[in-house]
Amino acid sequence: MSNEQAASKRSGLSLREPRSPIYGSKAMIVCGHAAASQAGINIHRKGGSAVDAMIASSAVLTVVLGHATTLGGDCFILYRDAKTGKISGLNSSGYAPQAATPERFAGGMKAQGPLAPVVPGLVRAWDVMHKRFGKLPWKDLFAEAIALAEGHPISAILAARIADSQALLAADPGCAAIYLPGGKPIGLGETLRQPELAATFRRIADLGADEGFYHGETAERLGAYMAKQGGLLTAQDIASFKPLDVTPASTMYRDHRVYVMPPNSYGVLLPMQLNGLSAIDTKTLLADPARRIGYQMSAMKAAFANGLPLIADPAAVPDAVERAMSAEMTKMLQQAVLGTPPSPTVKDTSGTSCLLVADSEGNAICVVQSIFAVFGSAFRDPGTGILFNNRMAGFTHKPGQANTVAPGKRPAHTLCPVMVERDGKVRYVVASPGGLSQTVTNQQVLGKLIDDGLDVAAAVEAPRWCNTANGSDFLMELELPEAFVPALAAMGHTAKRAEDPFFYGSAKAIEFLPSGNLAGAADHRREAFALGY
Repeated sequence: MSNEQAASKRSGLSLREPRSPIYGSKAMIVCGHAAASQAGINIHRKGGSAVDAMIASSAVLTVVLGHATTLGGDCFILYRDAKTGKISGLNSSGYAPQAATPERFAGGMKAQGPLAPVVPGLVRAWDVMHKRFGKLPWKDLFAEAIALAEGHPISAILAARIADSQALLAADPGCAAIYLPGGKPIGLGETLRQPELAATFRRIADLGADEGFYHGETAERLGAYMAKQGGLLTAQDIASFKPLDVTPASTMYRDHRVYVMPPNSYGVLLPMQLNGLSAIDTKTLLADPARRIGYQMSAMKAAFANGLPLIADPAAVPDAVERAMSAEMTKMLQQAVLGTPPSPTVKDTSGTSCLLVADSEGNAICVVQSIFAVFGSAFRDPGTGILFNNRMAGFTHKPGQANTVAPGKRPAHTLCPVMVERDGKVRYVVASPGGLSQTVTNQQVLGKLIDDGLDVAAAVEAPRWCNTANGSDFLMELELPEAFVPALAAMGHTAKRAEDPFFYGSAKAIEFLPSGNLAGAADHRREAFALGY
């Protein structure tokens, strides 16, 4: 019996036979599509740095997973530099156009169309990271993205999202042109051709991020198309974009230090959940699987109820991390885990992809990149091939709140990259898409790693639960017993078992092994792919 099976038997859960982790001695990449993982490994084999590999993989993701991430999106990055041992954060989430005043959105924020996008930040993040940590020439990092933009077979998840979103895509000529050729959804295994996107990537590769995207032809085309369609984003907004260097928020959970991005990321909700769960010792937590999930659900409810008001542009709530990590907050969260906390109102939506990279030197990168909802704003510029995000929907139009829309302001953001240290050394890199359920998925994966001691594959594949649209009810995977439903009800939680894997995320994890080698795992729930060498 394997360690994973033994742990499963002790927990009283029936798990599928877990796949083995993928192992590597030089580098490991885990992301949402096999082509992206392969692109990064190819770059690393050519002498590229971990950052070079990340950029190549990230670029491919914007081509092959257009429902989740595009050049019109943004990202958060955690980076661990082996030379200094320091974990740093880069907030490259976009901010609102200068014309985005509260009065302009007095009737409410727009979820789709030309009024929905913030300034794209992803390409600038690549640029900043490459200038700091790149080895290979910038122009060498985009060959595979360009080739795939010229034509690649549609994978199952993209085909499913196109079919599910047919009405949404048909409403926009730019989206319909590539995803609904002849008025019908492009299907599984058929070739998706994006020549305009390939041309945009060539400009980025040849001219750099400045002249290839944020200034010059690309920015001018985007601004002109926005103006023609009644949008607010201008070429000047795009040219002005700068990311933020930030200090990660962190907490100790058991003997591990867990790092996340500070607000405007939802990341702090993860250490808040872990702080609440620290009221329960590991032995007690593992003794009863149903009660364990109940404690986790209570931690989620309490963290969201108390933490959501703190999630906004860093300038709007400058003491957000201090308040979220305070002793007073932790005490309240722990008390809530042992009782019945209030329920937040949340909505799950996911147009997000994750990318993890680690190398034998001890460098590690965790990137969560997104266009927010599936297909973002569903607004694509035919001239550049760029599909825009809909992050403006992350603001509130109601005046006087920390997250009220304003020019140049960053909205509350669900993206949550995670890194974990033990004894001052990087141990795990973890991330998952899934909208507002990202911290919930990460909480469960970290619990399996830290409390259960599972390997990364078993931790990622273990059955999970998630929040539903109203935030007070929960879904559980079918592998979790029906008997858990009344047990959770007795703890104040309404839950039901449901098969749809979309709500349970697509976790990815890398472990730095004591041997010096790397182990990676990609979730079976979607098309995530781990590759090492």
